[in-house]
Amino acid sequence: MKKFLASAVLTSAFIALHPASALATQAPAGSATAQASASPTRAMLTIKGVFQATEYWCAPASASIALRTLGIKVNQATLAKKMRTNKDGSLADNILRVLNAYSKKTGYTYVPSSDTYSSKRLGQRLTHSIGTLGKAVPVQVFLDRLPWYRDVDFGRKNVGHVMIVHGYDKEAKTFTVWDPNNYTGDGGEHRITWAQLAKASFSTNHAPGYSRWGIYQPVKK
Repeated sequence: MKKFLASAVLTSAFIALHPASALATQAPAGSATAQASASPTRAMLTIKGVFQATEYWCAPASASIALRTLGIKVNQATLAKKMRTNKDGSLADNILRVLNAYSKKTGYTYVPSSDTYSSKRLGQRLTHSIGTLGKAVPVQVFLDRLPWYRDVDFGRKNVGHVMIVHGYDKEAKTFTVWDPNNYTGDGGEHRITWAQLAKASFSTNHAPGYSRWGIYQPVKK
């Protein structure tokens, strides 16, 4: 078993400042079904994958990839500063605030979704964003629940992380993701089933005081 010594600083903290209001403003669940039905059977966005420059810049790195699919080029160092990222990671509210500060002139807004513990709902939201809108999606997950880290000992459970979903196959029920973590040698592009990603989703976290956002969904204003 591989021991990952830097686990304490790799993760983003995701402590929501206003969890109740955040949940109230998430993307409507009812619209996801209709949106997904119009998306193609499979889609793959070409992205410029980048690895996080520090052990705790997963959110800035992922945000830089997502924003590029909106036509916005900004490096992860700038995003880390604006997100006030520190050795404990990035707060969920700060990630959302910065994403929307950049996207506001593009006709898109990022909306958090807390229902992506459901593989069906996760599939509906992501296939619409990727297949119909052509936008990559930042996802919040527990790092230690991802299949490619099953042999890594992080020293604790429920290690938070942010990565990018940029492709899918409805028939196979798989997603293509870019994991910006390069500190264990297992980052980069991977395929993961809808069920596996739903199980890894941060929306499965029910700890008091924490956000339950699973994805930052780009939607048209």
